[in-house]
Amino acid sequence: MPSRIGSRSIVSVVGFLAVVVAAALAARAETPSIAGTWNMGLQGDHVIPTALVLKQDGKKVTGTIAMPTQHVGQRVEVELTGEFVDNALTLSGTVDHAAEPTTIEITGTLKDDGSLEGKLGVGSHRVSWTAERLRERK
Repeated sequence: MPSRIGSRSIVSVVGFLAVVVAAALAARAETPSIAGTWNMGLQGDHVIPTALVLKQDGKKVTGTIAMPTQHVGQRVEVELTGEFVDNALTLSGTVDHAAEPTTIEITGTLKDDGSLEGKLGVGSHRVSWTAERLRERK
């Protein structure tokens, strides 16, 4: 016997699928972007301004940080990779020194005001940081 699906059943299934698709699109649309150039302030004896440039593709984040060196005014650009999930940022990169490579680990959180804050670790040293996104010129 051929199966007979009533029009109400079809409408119910189509309605359910529409709700599922809409919810998935809404969840994707609500994921904030952290892409851009950030003015990061490393908290030490004084605040050290540092440039942080991020690109985002879904949860995947890549970028660079201009890390200060022991020589005043000198910076080394470090490539970073990581992810941004549930407003939590995790990044890492490696500085190639002549002696041995050093890993940089960055963790942070996107705050309600659009700024970032977290911790940056180099070896056993950890410092707090905050960052504000630079506005694009029009």
